[in-house]
Amino acid sequence: MKRALYFFKQTIQKNRLSHLYLISGPKGSGKSQLVDEVAFLILSQKREDVSHLKQQIVERKISNMMVIEPDGLTIKKEQILELQKEFSKTALVSGPRIYVIKSIEKIGTGAANSLLKFMEEPLSHNVYGFLLTDNYEDVIRTIISRSQVLHLKSIDEKDLELELIEQGIDEKIAVLVPYLTKNIDEAILFAENPNFIEMVNFIESLVTNWSNKDISFPLYFAQKGRFLIQDRDFFMNFLELILLYFLDLIHYKAHQEITYQFLREQIQLQSDLLQIKDINAFIEKIQSILERQSYYINLELALDQLSYTLEKMR
Repeated sequence: MKRALYFFKQTIQKNRLSHLYLISGPKGSGKSQLVDEVAFLILSQKREDVSHLKQQIVERKISNMMVIEPDGLTIKKEQILELQKEFSKTALVSGPRIYVIKSIEKIGTGAANSLLKFMEEPLSHNVYGFLLTDNYEDVIRTIISRSQVLHLKSIDEKDLELELIEQGIDEKIAVLVPYLTKNIDEAILFAENPNFIEMVNFIESLVTNWSNKDISFPLYFAQKGRFLIQDRDFFMNFLELILLYFLDLIHYKAHQEITYQFLREQIQLQSDLLQIKDINAFIEKIQSILERQSYYINLELALDQLSYTLEKMR
């Protein structure tokens, strides 16, 4: 996404911005974030006060920008007609106008014809359109032919980690979130969620107390870990991160890079104590608990099973 943003910055500086872009990329590649950044670059030109502009764009509280998403399963003709109607009015704030259509591959035939007409007869040279898609191959060819196409790659874990750190997220949180989502907006929500932070602290506590036999893991889970089963998705995220930790034990034995760098000392100690067959057996048990979540098994029983498995392993 950073390369695409640099491209837009250069294009705007050189006054070579096209009037229609089709931005394609898998979920989590940052399409919406990119458009918000580009919208800011476009709308901030010649404005004296831009202090609240970014927030207005994110919250869709700016009259010069309109965002359309599928209404149900498709983008309907009425939505495109409403776009035409809004853009035929004089803007409350002067300057360029922007429209964004998400999931453009889901546009209906009637809506597509209206959109093509709208694109062929621009109401102003100062109008810029951004069409977003997860599935480039499903986009109508006539729309592709009228657009400048940009393809975004899925963001990898390291890039997302660095992005989160740049935004002031604690490093031990930033390193784990990318394994649960590749979407920057979702990642920030995770990172700022007090319950998620508590989850990471809980995992760290388990690891650092691994050799402390005065602490019973089943009792510890019963007293301190009930927040982990507040809902099934949250519990599954916990299982994913526990799984990631035990994979690190194997990675350490194989002299490979580990994820939990902030627990490196504990990983070194436990990796030496545990045999690979035991680690693999535990990983299989976690995977089994994860798979059984699709059958909506009782969360308390699943948490108890995990705590007793951990207790037996150490």
